[in-house]
Amino acid sequence: MNPKDILKLSLQGMSQRKLRTGLTVLTVMIGVATIIALISLVTGVTASITQSLDTIGPTTIYMSASGPDGIFTNAQISEIESLPNVSSVIPMLRFSANITTSTGSSSTTVLGIENSSLESVLGKLDYSSGTLYSDSGTGQALLGYGIAYPSSGAAPNIALDQPLYLSGIMTPAGVKTVPIVPTGILGVYGTSFFVDPDTSIFMPLTQAESIIDKYSYNVLVIKATSLNSTSALSTLLSDIFGNSAVILSVQSITSTVSSITGTLSLLLGSIGGISLIVAGIGILSIMMVSVSERTKEIGILKSIGFKQRDIMLLFLSEAVMIGVIGGMVGMVAGAGGSYILPALLSSHSGTSSGFSGSSTAAPTTSSPRGFSRNGSAGFGSSSSSVSFSPVITVQTLLLAFTIAILISVAAGAYPAWKASKVDPIIALRSE
Repeated sequence: MNPKDILKLSLQGMSQRKLRTGLTVLTVMIGVATIIALISLVTGVTASITQSLDTIGPTTIYMSASGPDGIFTNAQISEIESLPNVSSVIPMLRFSANITTSTGSSSTTVLGIENSSLESVLGKLDYSSGTLYSDSGTGQALLGYGIAYPSSGAAPNIALDQPLYLSGIMTPAGVKTVPIVPTGILGVYGTSFFVDPDTSIFMPLTQAESIIDKYSYNVLVIKATSLNSTSALSTLLSDIFGNSAVILSVQSITSTVSSITGTLSLLLGSIGGISLIVAGIGILSIMMVSVSERTKEIGILKSIGFKQRDIMLLFLSEAVMIGVIGGMVGMVAGAGGSYILPALLSSHSGTSSGFSGSSTAAPTTSSPRGFSRNGSAGFGSSSSSVSFSPVITVQTLLLAFTIAILISVAAGAYPAWKASKVDPIIALRSE
C-alpha cells in the first residue's frame, strides 16, 4: 500500500473522532509551546546579560572597599597601577542621597567620577538629552533616565540647567543638602551590573569629594591588559587586599551567568518535556481505545488484502500526524508565548515599553547591595533593571518538534503493533 493511501486513511480516521483527536493534539501543542517559550526566555535573558557584560568589557575588575569606613587612598591606587597586567585604574566615590524633583523626593545613588572615565565604566555613553558635565564645573551632574522619566511615556520631571537639590547626605560634619544643575540625561541602559545608569546621578569626582568631605575613594574600576590576565590579576588583588575589599571581575560573572542559565534552561526545558510525556500517555490511551473500537474495520481491511505491516503503518501514521500537527501549532504558540509572557511581566513590574521584564526599586540605606549613607560601597545598586527580548532559535524549534514526533511514535508503536496482530476472522465477527 502506498504512503499516500495510508496518509489519507489516517486523516479519515482522525476526522471521525474530532474531539478526541483535537484534545490529544492540544496536549502535544502545550508541551512543545512550553519548551520553546521557556528556553527562548532563558536564552533571551542570557543574551541580554552577556551583551551588557561585553559592553562593560571582559577585562574589567570592580573593587569595593569593605566596611562603613572602607576607603582606597591615592597611594593604594598607585600601588595597583604598578602591578603587572594593569592597564588602568578608575577611582570613584559613591554615596546615597535624596533627590527632590517636580514629582517629589526619592532615594538615589550618586557617583563621583571623572568625565573622561565614565565611558569606560558604563561601556558606552548614550544621551537622551543634554551633554556631559565638566570636571571643573561646579554643581553639575548627569542624571539617569529613570530619574528624569520615572513613568513610562510621561514628561520629564526635571529641566536641564535648572537647580535640583540633593538632601540627606551623610558627612563627617553632619547631614548636608546641596544644589546640583543637570547638564544632561542619559538614555535607557536597561540591564546593569555594579553601576545602574538608569537610576544613578553622576558628577565630577572633585565635586563629590567636596560634598561628603572625603578625599579618598570607595570603588575602583580596574582594567586588565588582556582577557587571559584578568583572572590572575583578580587573584593577585584578592591576595593583597584580603578582607578589606570585595573584588569581582566581569569574566567571573560571565562564567557564573552562563552556568546558571544553562542549568535553568535545562530545568525549564525538562518541564516542557514532562508535558510532552503526558501528551504521549494521552496518545497511547486514545490509540488503544481506537484499536478496540475499530476491530471490525481492521478485520475488513485485512480481508481485502491489507497486510500486518499496512495496518501497523496506518495506526502509527495517525500517532505521527497527531505529533506533527501538535508540534507545528506548538511552535507557533511557543514563539508567540515567549513574547507575550515578558510583556505581561513588564505590565506588572512597571517597565517602560517593549517586551522586557524588570524590577525597579529605589535604593535604600538598609540594602545590602547598595551603598549606605555612611559611604560604604557595594557592588551593584539597590535598583536593578533587566530588559530582554526572547531569542527563538531554529535549534530550539527543531528540538521541541523532534521530541514531539519521537514521543508520538513511541506512544503509537504498541497500539499499532497490537492492531496489526488482530485476527481478521475474529475481528469480522465483532460488533
